[in-house]
Amino acid sequence: MVRRIRALCLVILVIAVSIHAWDLSRPGLVDRTGRLKVPDFLQFYTYGALLREGHAAALYDATAHAEVARRRVDPHLALSNFRPNYSPIIALVMAPLSAATFLQAALLWSGISALLYGISMWLLVRCTENVGKDTLTVALAAASWPALFVLLRYGQISSLTLALVSLSAFFHHRRADVAAGLALGAIVYKPNLLVAPLLLFMIQREWRMALGAVLGASLELALDVALAGPGAMSEYVGVLVTLAARPELVQIYAVESHSLRGFVRIVTGDTAVLQIVVAAALISGVWAAMAVWRRTTDVRPRYASLALAMTISSPHLLTYDLVLLAVPLVFMADSALSDRALGAHTGWRWALALMFLGAWPGTLIAKIYGVQMSTIGMALGLWLLADYSTRRLRNVAGASSSINPIIIS
Repeated sequence: MVRRIRALCLVILVIAVSIHAWDLSRPGLVDRTGRLKVPDFLQFYTYGALLREGHAAALYDATAHAEVARRRVDPHLALSNFRPNYSPIIALVMAPLSAATFLQAALLWSGISALLYGISMWLLVRCTENVGKDTLTVALAAASWPALFVLLRYGQISSLTLALVSLSAFFHHRRADVAAGLALGAIVYKPNLLVAPLLLFMIQREWRMALGAVLGASLELALDVALAGPGAMSEYVGVLVTLAARPELVQIYAVESHSLRGFVRIVTGDTAVLQIVVAAALISGVWAAMAVWRRTTDVRPRYASLALAMTISSPHLLTYDLVLLAVPLVFMADSALSDRALGAHTGWRWALALMFLGAWPGTLIAKIYGVQMSTIGMALGLWLLADYSTRRLRNVAGASSSINPIIIS
């Protein structure tokens, strides 16, 4: 089995590297498909440039971003239907990079993003019992993951989000719950991902983690106000309110949206239906995570369920955000290695496979068949974690047989 996994990962890695290297090897700003290279990084580049040049008040002015893009990148660039929707803290992160040319900055960010991804995997593995024993397989699986290539190809910032969630898991593993909450609260620059954890912590009375999350979010928001000023922050809040009601304004293609809302949006674009789906996903996701958190203090099932609740309930989760599934993938794989029954469980294997392949070929399958396999994997993973933790508790209460303490610690 291990040899087959390694071989599959190696094949995926070679194919992915070959495709992306060929696509990006064309000189200049445009790749071989005729698109701007690392296209999503353009907005981060203009964010950083505006802040570095002293125009923080214009961070949410689409015209100002377009002017910077034409002046600093290419005079023929046009940012059509662009809606600046990232917090000022992201502009601060990108400001130093904006001193370089666009392609130089994009290359630097790709290196930083890959480094953050590597640090995240290291932090997650440090919380496991078995995964870290096979370094070669872990390295091949991490390097060949399709979601990573999508992230690097578009120049997005999801590696930063993954790093903060992984750091939070690491602190929680070390029983430093306030620090765990602080790290998680720092993802307030993507507020849609913070709703489920805050609800979970408050309902479960995880007050130390809730305090840390609120404190981390508050400190970051205070820095945002200091950077951009009250006027720009007011515009930012207005953008968030608009996108909360109509996420499709920045999600052009339904097949590239991977939450439960995105799954349903492939079938229908009815706004009322989609709003109901978002509420249902949040309630069911938090409920499933609660079923796990109530029955164990083990960081692996806890954070696997937390990350799945965050992703499946988000109204805005695009393909590059699937790198957040590294958390349930690592922790659920470690649990399977700890328990032969889990390792042989068909549903458990399917959940891992669907999440690992959700970015590709998952997005292609969604285009052809209208079914988003990543979302099915998330839902299946959540259900399995909740069900397994419940059955483990019953087994312990009935003293049925010897149990490997994966869930009950």
